[in-house]
Amino acid sequence: MADLGPILVVVGGDTKRLQWLTHHVTSHWPSAQVTTLRAGETASLSRLVSEGALDAVVLQADFANEALAGAALNTMTQLLRIQPTLYCILLAENGNEMSAVRALKGGAKDYLPLTQITRDQLLATVGEACAKRRIAAQAAAMMAQSENSTIIEVPGYSIVKEIATSNFSSVFLARSERLRRNVVLKVMTRGESEREMGDAERFQREYEIISSITHRAIAEIYDFGSLPGHLYLAMEYFPCGDLRDRLRNPLSVDESLYYLRAIAEALRVIHVFGILHRDLKPANVMLREDNSPVLIDFGLARRSLDEIGNTGVGQVLGSPYYISPEQAQGQRVDVRTDLYSLGVMFYEMLTGQRPYGGRSAVAIMSQHTSSPVPSLPEATSMQQPLLDRLMAKQQSARYASADELLADLGPIAAVA
Repeated sequence: MADLGPILVVVGGDTKRLQWLTHHVTSHWPSAQVTTLRAGETASLSRLVSEGALDAVVLQADFANEALAGAALNTMTQLLRIQPTLYCILLAENGNEMSAVRALKGGAKDYLPLTQITRDQLLATVGEACAKRRIAAQAAAMMAQSENSTIIEVPGYSIVKEIATSNFSSVFLARSERLRRNVVLKVMTRGESEREMGDAERFQREYEIISSITHRAIAEIYDFGSLPGHLYLAMEYFPCGDLRDRLRNPLSVDESLYYLRAIAEALRVIHVFGILHRDLKPANVMLREDNSPVLIDFGLARRSLDEIGNTGVGQVLGSPYYISPEQAQGQRVDVRTDLYSLGVMFYEMLTGQRPYGGRSAVAIMSQHTSSPVPSLPEATSMQQPLLDRLMAKQQSARYASADELLADLGPIAAVA
């Protein structure tokens, strides 16, 4: 089967830039389809998006001109209303880090500064958009063809789109009839195997833990219930996305410190309630419109009192990239476990990279247990003592609590 090139629509007023982009895309993918439109051609653009065959829409935005920047972001918002899964790429002129935040909050999947973009970066971004849309299309086709596939219907909710899926659960963006707003709807298959019962237990525990805390830094639970063969959970929806998306673009030291402190404050809240998250990572930190973080996904969380016994000892749970040494070795965990994971995230915020990598989960986890804390680049080296204490291999060498970390950080102004 021939390799089909990407299908793009590029919108903007800079003719030379449009020609540059089209040339590189069509040179790399001879079968690519690139349609160029002027910024005002909204009817044609809406029609192309509604047809649903696009891999991405590329929008030019000049942030030196507020009217032009606002128009580009408004166009993106309108397109996402037509097609919520649309892959929008923003080509930014005269932008900065705050422009990137603004674009990602508005729904952009990627932000590319025109003064820095290279041919390879452009092709990598377009290739990723193409791959993601086609993987999603293949998955949808497989589900449609599967004899066992059934449409999950939860009374009181209208499914807008599927966000994620696994063997035992699916996460949807849904509309709540009662609340008249969008929510995240998690639906889990309830089975009789040991693994399925364990998943059901974690699902129930997530509801119990989140619903026991009322705080702005913790996602709000709206509903929990059961259906024949399924459990479901409705919770707060965050249209601004998560910290993982934000990390697609570099953070300044001030921004990194802001997120570090804000997430530490969220951890302090759950630790006061005797809860350990145990799966802290950028994908589990959502962002509100004011840029404040919110913790989600407490499926692996435990009340710390449970850890006094043998619960959890001997089990290796959590993401290999962010797991603490004691988790990687199946040892007893405490609040310092979450602080280690926060330290890993802090390194990623400062450098744009994870501290450890490898070809397997075991290889990555072994580095968490035995490799030294990585050194920061010279530009951020002043934060090394803070990182060393957060990522210390021995729990006793880390901050004893989120409060101790916050006291060390001092007050930090919010980043808009």
